[in-house]
Amino acid sequence: MAVGGEQLWARWREHGDLDARRELIERHLPLVRVLASRFARQGEQFDDLVQVGAVGLIKAVERYDPGRGSPLVAYAIPTILGEIRRHLRDSANVLRSPRAAHEPVVRAVPLDLEAQSARDPAAERRLELGEERVLIERGLRRLARRERRIVGLSYFGGLSQRRIATELGLSQVHVSRLLEQSLGKLRTEIGPT
Repeated sequence: MAVGGEQLWARWREHGDLDARRELIERHLPLVRVLASRFARQGEQFDDLVQVGAVGLIKAVERYDPGRGSPLVAYAIPTILGEIRRHLRDSANVLRSPRAAHEPVVRAVPLDLEAQSARDPAAERRLELGEERVLIERGLRRLARRERRIVGLSYFGGLSQRRIATELGLSQVHVSRLLEQSLGKLRTEIGPT
C-alpha cells in the first residue's frame, strides 16, 4: 500500500471513516487508468473502461484484507482487470457455445446477409476469442515446460490423461495431479473471468 495507505485503510475499516475510504480509492485511480488503457483499442470508450475499472477498485478496497500479507495494489489489479474483462464480454452480447457447435453457424451465414449488415455478424465472437487467446497465451508462458506440454496435449491435442501419461512416461495419477496444478496456476494468472 502507498505511504499512509495502511492508516487510511485502518481508519476506514476499523472506524467507518468514509473520507478515508474515498481518499484510498482516489489514490489508486491512476492504476485503474493504466489498466483500462490496455483495453482501450478494443472498441470501447476509455472513460467507460475507467468507470468499470473503478467499480473493480471499489470492490477490491471493500474486500481487501492486509492480514494476508499482500499489498492492496496486488489484490486490486486482478479485481480491476476482471471487472473490465466482464464488461467487454457482456457488451459483446455473444451467446457462449462450444466452438464446434458455433463454427458451422458462422460458415452458414449467407454472404448477402453480411453485405446487408452494417457489421460482420461474427465480429464480437472474434474479439472475444482474440482476448481469450491472449489471456491463455500469457498464462501458458508462466507454466513450466512440462506443464505447458500436458495442458497442450490435453486441451489442444485432445489426448486422454492415460495417453499423455504413456507419451511422457508418467503415471496417469501423476499426469492428473500435474494437470490440476497447471490449471490452478492458469486460473490464478488469468484471474476471474
